[in-house]
Amino acid sequence: MKSLIIGIGEALWDCIYDMDGVSYTQKLGGAPTNFVYHATQLGMNAVVVSTVGDDGDGWELKKKLEAYGVKSLMETNKKYHTGKVLAYPQSNGDVKYEICTKVAYDHIPFTSGLEDHIPEVGAVCFGSLAQRENGETAETVRRLLSLLGDDVLKVYDINMRPTCDVGQADNIFRESLKLANVLKINEPELVKLAGLYGVANLSDEEICRYFIKECDLNMLIHTLGDKGSVVYYKVGQEILKNRCCVHMEDVLSELGAIKDVNCDAVGAGDSFTAAFISALLKGKPIKEVHELASRLAAYVCTKQGAMPQMDERILF
Repeated sequence: MKSLIIGIGEALWDCIYDMDGVSYTQKLGGAPTNFVYHATQLGMNAVVVSTVGDDGDGWELKKKLEAYGVKSLMETNKKYHTGKVLAYPQSNGDVKYEICTKVAYDHIPFTSGLEDHIPEVGAVCFGSLAQRENGETAETVRRLLSLLGDDVLKVYDINMRPTCDVGQADNIFRESLKLANVLKINEPELVKLAGLYGVANLSDEEICRYFIKECDLNMLIHTLGDKGSVVYYKVGQEILKNRCCVHMEDVLSELGAIKDVNCDAVGAGDSFTAAFISALLKGKPIKEVHELASRLAAYVCTKQGAMPQMDERILF
């Protein structure tokens, strides 16, 4: 059975600044990297595919992945620096983000090492950010997906980010949807995508069902924050629906933990996707898959950072 999980795209450092706007702490990040970390924690055979710069940040990123036990196909680019996201907390409690452009993960090559893994691949998760230049990384993602059979889960975690012009971003969304058979999307992203396709006047459920048919998807995962999530999936010609809402309080009560007053949702969506895809590959029924993913995401919200160590009681 094909069981290798690939997360392809950005591997970067989240630079979280203090209120002084000068000093900061760095945390390993990037949606595909978070995704592979959680899949690895779940005991899956998973690998992150990305590119870092030939710099201190790149060397440190590779060391950090190794320390976490995360496997990678990590190329080094001598021309571009390792990616960063700068996070500036605001006095009103908001956070202002600056995603650095012209960085190494914009240039992920299609390597012989990646090609060698194709027969093992059971799932690939990819997003929009690393494809923003519509150049080398986008070509690698599309080439990889085109070489995989219909039995492989091709998961587009859309992750809309304001890092390229509107026209270019629209093209990335459309091209990626053509290659995916699973779409994971949150509420604000669904609104934007519905506007792009001219169906914003429909209800959320109607929009989700529209995209399954229009883009020939097998599954659409619509996440709604603390309101839970809804999964639409094909069984024959019918589109079925499953809704799940697991609250942090429920998870913590079961684990006997104490809730941190500061909820940290960073990485929760990536952990949800990792658990969902891992459980699907394990052959779990959809309702069990959905509940596991929801429980893990709720648990991650109670921890600081995108990559907390997993509590074994959350696992399969």
